[in-house]
Amino acid sequence: MDKVLFVFPETRYPSGQPPLGIGMLTAVSRGEGLDVKVFDMSFMEHPFEELRAVLSGYRPDTVGISVLTPQLADAVRTAGIVREELPDALLVVGGPHATVLPEDTLRRTNADLVYSGEAETAWRRFVNGENPADIPGFTMMKDGEIFRTPGLLLVRDLDELPLPDRSMFDMEKYFETWYSMDRVDPDLRGTSIMATRGCPFKCTFCQPTLSEIFGKRMRKRSAGSILAELELLVSDYGIDAFMFEDSTFVVDGGWVHGICDALIESGLDLKWCCNVRADLLNEDLLDHMVRAGLSKVNMGVESASQRVLDEIYEKGITVEGVRRAVRMAKERGLVVQGYFMLGAPGETREEMMKTINFAAAEPFDDAIFDITTPFPHTVLWDRTKELIDKDYCEFDCFHNSVYRLEGITPSEIEKLKKKAFWKFYTNPRRLLKTMRTVLGPRNLKRTMVKMKRV
Repeated sequence: MDKVLFVFPETRYPSGQPPLGIGMLTAVSRGEGLDVKVFDMSFMEHPFEELRAVLSGYRPDTVGISVLTPQLADAVRTAGIVREELPDALLVVGGPHATVLPEDTLRRTNADLVYSGEAETAWRRFVNGENPADIPGFTMMKDGEIFRTPGLLLVRDLDELPLPDRSMFDMEKYFETWYSMDRVDPDLRGTSIMATRGCPFKCTFCQPTLSEIFGKRMRKRSAGSILAELELLVSDYGIDAFMFEDSTFVVDGGWVHGICDALIESGLDLKWCCNVRADLLNEDLLDHMVRAGLSKVNMGVESASQRVLDEIYEKGITVEGVRRAVRMAKERGLVVQGYFMLGAPGETREEMMKTINFAAAEPFDDAIFDITTPFPHTVLWDRTKELIDKDYCEFDCFHNSVYRLEGITPSEIEKLKKKAFWKFYTNPRRLLKTMRTVLGPRNLKRTMVKMKRV
């Protein structure tokens, strides 16, 4: 193995977050002396034509494709082009979708190898010549049958990993489309980092899929490792803002306090945001985070129906607890974004409207409304799979309801989602700030990227 091409098959929903998983594998590959390129489809007008040109010109002997479930159709198409252009190349597929459905992924892509779980350790062993049949997590054809090496390779100490290699991405385009903190200041230049792996909670729309990828124990980087990455991003790219992309950044309050101390002592003076759970916030923690530069929190609310939260999502929070957390954040001048979902099996139209009205009435500054989608191997998937009416390739939590439900059609759910955005952003208390966020050539471009998800 001498030349490796990693492919990120994102053709529909570009964002300001580069695929850090590929960035990590790129860093590992370069550390092992390989010639590496990344083919990122996020901003390409004709990605598959350009892919053929790159395959023909670069001629890698190994191609790796990372795939999320909504990218499956494009990943399959990518794999087909690789087979056409370079039939002798080794084709490896990984990522969240491949992790939970390795055998199906192997069949659909005609890959040589599919990898499940965190890939850095396995990839290093593989490129150093170890037989993939001896490396936990690999799935392959063996003697005409599908063979999977059992086990999960996890990195115990995240500080031992190299920092993600962002040099392979068109970072200027990512900065142009980074809208995570537009409501704070649309002129901020920022990106995302990951500080943890794993999640201890049991929300039915995420688990146990997250545990199948990252294990059941949450692991955290040290403050020193995080500061080293931020200092590099400031020196190399001139960022003045960032987001902790971790699903739940505030699980360990003591660790967060340590991160805040390091940020304050560093003098970097960066604005930042993170994802939070309402039940984990307290005034002391928020005050310290604000002193360290916190400017925005993204709160997973999901529904304003306590029944839906308890019985369908098993979220472990209360609607009243969300109100208290939003109030605490607003009292400290923070921008607050809410994440909401509509269209779960068993959720009534009235409960959906309750969520829409709650989001519009409470002092959220930003909101994202998704259509409830049962991603493979989640509890939600297992409980409702007999109601699923579409193939994985059609899963798209932004536009398509994949369920066959009584009393409400997929198109009605999709209309309710659009109504939610309209009601939220035309609320008089938000209208002026929305216009400020949208106006201007740079801001308009970001808005058009966001509108693809509405």
